Amino acid sequence: MTIGSPEGPPPQWQEVHRTVLSTLDALASSTGWIPTAATVGIEPIFERVLQQVCGPHGLTPAAYIDVITKDSGMRREVQKRLARLMEHPGLVSMRREAQRREAEHQLHVLHYVLSGRQPPDWVWTSLDEEQQNQLRDAAESGDERDPVLLPRVQRALQKLATDASKYGQCEDCGDPIILERLQIVPWAECCAACQRKREGVPDVQPEPQVVVTYF
Repeated sequence: MTIGSPEGPPPQWQEVHRTVLSTLDALASSTGWIPTAATVGIEPIFERVLQQVCGPHGLTPAAYIDVITKDSGMRREVQKRLARLMEHPGLVSMRREAQRREAEHQLHVLHYVLSGRQPPDWVWTSLDEEQQNQLRDAAESGDERDPVLLPRVQRALQKLATDASKYGQCEDCGDPIILERLQIVPWAECCAACQRKREGVPDVQPEPQVVVTYF
């Protein structure tokens, strides 16, 4: 029987598939994988699962990916479980905390360029000498001063300093601002939809969520 036939994949692959699904289900009920996923993403976790499951059968993860790529039902089952891992509250919380730390660093650097005020030591010492010199030149020249952006950056830094839980929450609708937006606009006060309303821009379709595929 060939892969992709109406009867489905050979029994050996069906067994491997069931084990992959059960392993992913077990991960969703645990937390030990979360720090790794928060740092490097879910892909290495998935790859490790495939290596552990396929190896004892003398099969390769690449061959398994090829099988489920050709079988939409198997593919959906895996994607559903990967999406569940991505939505794990522990992972979301850790990713948001990491984003807050990165945003605070970025905002202090930007504040220095916009205002000329030296950033905290923990920010300054994280930069190499070349970066420090470049930022010092930009801050002293004043060419990057922006009276509109500066108060927005200061407001974001104030949130992080007084109540970090409010950072990353839309001021208008109260929903979390997606991490991808905060990575690009760390001073954002609103989600993209509410920002468009503030600016009087006609609304568009909601921002698409990243689909978990990996294959």
